[in-house]
Amino acid sequence: MKLVVKNLNRIYEKDGYKTHALTNVSINIQDGDQVMITGESGSGKSTLLNIIGLLDRGYEGEYLIAGRNAKDYSHKEQARMRNNMFGYIFQEYALLESETVFDNVKVPLLYSNVEKQKYREHIVESLTQVGLDNLMGKKVKYLSGGERQRVAIARALVNKPRVILADEPTGSLDRKNRELVLDIIYSYLDNTKMLIFVTHDLENNRKGTQRLFQINRGQLEEM
Repeated sequence: MKLVVKNLNRIYEKDGYKTHALTNVSINIQDGDQVMITGESGSGKSTLLNIIGLLDRGYEGEYLIAGRNAKDYSHKEQARMRNNMFGYIFQEYALLESETVFDNVKVPLLYSNVEKQKYREHIVESLTQVGLDNLMGKKVKYLSGGERQRVAIARALVNKPRVILADEPTGSLDRKNRELVLDIIYSYLDNTKMLIFVTHDLENNRKGTQRLFQINRGQLEEM
C-alpha cells in the first residue's frame, strides 16, 4: 500500500488573516517505511500528520490512499479507516481519565469488525505488548505519565493498524520512559507497517528509521 501526498497546501483563516500551515508539500510513503519528520513547534508537523490520518479535510492538493483520492472516500469509509488502518499516538495521551486501562484500550474495538467475545483476547494481547497487562483494572487517573503513554500505545495497536501516526509521543516523558516507549513502537513495525513520527527532537530517531525529513514554515524537505 502507498500513501501519496501531492502539492498539499493547508491554509487557516481567522479574523481576515491567512496562515499557510503547509505549502506545496509532497511525500510518498509505502509499506515498510519508517519516516521521521522533525521541525520546530508550529512548523506544520501536526497539520501534516492530521491530514494523513484523515483528521483534517480542509486542504488543497491531492492525498491518495492505495491509489484513491482520500476525499473520494465516504465519511463512513474514512471513519472505518481511521479506526482500523491508522493507529494514533499523541503527546497528551487523549485517554478517558475516569475509566480503567481495559476500557480505554477497548474503545477502538467498539467500532471495528472484531467480535465482542474476542475483545478481551485483543486487549490482553495489546496490553501485554506494552507490559501493562497487570494493570487492566486500574483507572487511568492513578497511572504515571509513562504508564499512560503505554496505555495510549496499547489502544493504538489493539486493531493491528498498518500505519502508526506518532505526534510527539515522548515529549512529556523522562529519558527512561522515552526509551521504553520508543522500543515498544519500533518493535511493532515490520515490512507491512508504516511509521510516521513527528518530533522536534532527533534523539527519538532509531537506527532503523529509513527516511528523515525536516519541515520549516510549512515546507517539507528530505534530509
